[in-house]
Amino acid sequence: MVILGICPSPGDWPLSCFDLTQRRESVRTLAWAHHLQAEREQPARQPANDAASDARQRVDLALQTLDYTQPPAPELLADLKRLVVSHDVDNLVRRRAAIALARLGSRAPSGVAALKQVLTEVKSGKEPASTLLWVLPALGRYGSLAHETAADLAFIAFDSHYPEEIQLSAIAALVEMGATREGLAVIEKLLTNRHLPLELRTAGMQGVIAYRQEASILLPQVLRWLDDENFALRAMAAEAIGGFGERAMVAEERLAAMFLDDPAPLARESAAQAILAISPQPPPWIINIYDETMTEIAKVEAAMSSGSLASKAGQLSDDLQAELALKLAALRLRQLEILQLMGSSRDWQPMATNSARPQGAADLTQWKLWRARFEAALKSDSLKVSLLALEILLRSNTLKGVEWQPVIQRGLFSTSPEERRATVRLFQKYPWDAQCQIWLEGLLKDLQGQALQIEDQAPSVNSQAPAEQRLETLQRIDGLTDRQVVQQAATRQQRLLSQQMAAVRAAIRAVETRKVPAP
Repeated sequence: MVILGICPSPGDWPLSCFDLTQRRESVRTLAWAHHLQAEREQPARQPANDAASDARQRVDLALQTLDYTQPPAPELLADLKRLVVSHDVDNLVRRRAAIALARLGSRAPSGVAALKQVLTEVKSGKEPASTLLWVLPALGRYGSLAHETAADLAFIAFDSHYPEEIQLSAIAALVEMGATREGLAVIEKLLTNRHLPLELRTAGMQGVIAYRQEASILLPQVLRWLDDENFALRAMAAEAIGGFGERAMVAEERLAAMFLDDPAPLARESAAQAILAISPQPPPWIINIYDETMTEIAKVEAAMSSGSLASKAGQLSDDLQAELALKLAALRLRQLEILQLMGSSRDWQPMATNSARPQGAADLTQWKLWRARFEAALKSDSLKVSLLALEILLRSNTLKGVEWQPVIQRGLFSTSPEERRATVRLFQKYPWDAQCQIWLEGLLKDLQGQALQIEDQAPSVNSQAPAEQRLETLQRIDGLTDRQVVQQAATRQQRLLSQQMAAVRAAIRAVETRKVPAP
């Protein structure tokens, strides 16, 4: 996404930049940056022209109450344009006027002429190149009204005489003003040259993402980036292909290979989303891959639990167990990613309830196939998988007839705080009926009973004779008595029970808040 920051307050200066957020990683190149404090500390140049001074004063007053959703008064518009092209006021004042024009956009179309005049003066050497850092973003904000400047922006984007931040600003403006022939040519050059700095290559791919189907002519160039060594660029390439829609169906096989084999989670997720974006229906191979994954999981689990490993030499058995454990973790991750993909990217509820609409029969078939797999996933050894499958069924409002209680009990009673919180969130996000509340209250009573039993056992442990305690201490290597061991175990159990009861109470409060009304 190319972001042109325009500040809501006329006194604040914005940041206009390329901001690529990659789940946990950000590549940010500033196109223009001036902090408000720097402006206050820098002494403003006194206007040498009385007309410019008067215009500045009028603009200062007008901008305090200017409604950017309405066309400005002709006098204010004239003053803004005069300040943009004036050499008799400080650059910060000119920048402020340019920002105001950019915010007005189509409500002040004549402002493009003033910005274009400054652009021409930069090219002729009458203005310093640094002026472009506020002229270019303002032109980009004008959109199609500034298309006539696209050729100049394209020239700046590849002119090595300009600093990289100015080149990036030109590319950002080309992308923000919408698809143009010059903009597509710039993006194509950026995609073709793999020796450019990462920031410029990222800017090119962001341009493809922004143009969407208007850039589908660049599909061959984008496909080559699916093999780039940078996982972020691979993910961006997949996202760009998804934006092409059905025009990119030829890329389905490449995206499928990326989804199955790419080592980066971000790239796999982007490929999966792109597959669903270019396909009117989930391709049948997804369900085949899911079934093959489940078959492999069953084989690995059987191998890990069989006695054949135990009969081998100790070190060899340990190595095989570790190898199988890694393989099982990878298979579980693939299962989880496919479930996340199908659960978040498909609106199952209409498919399950409305088969009369066009394509309804095919959708209903898809739903039946996947519902069987969602219900089977509830019994998975992985609680994360079971909770995800349960959430998909909750979201599709098809929980009736499903044995969800074992999954919820596993989640609320888990020793992992994250798993307990994830289970409680299901009650906070989705409505449950009164029967669920009754069941939860029964769980809470059971936990309270267990806590009382542990408290009742404490006096019998403390009554052990001192002589017996000393003998036990001598017999144990760690120096702890059995009484101390029991006390520590009881303390841990009490703490866990307290945490479990807190989770159940939180679930009950959520049910009371979002309870389904009685019929």
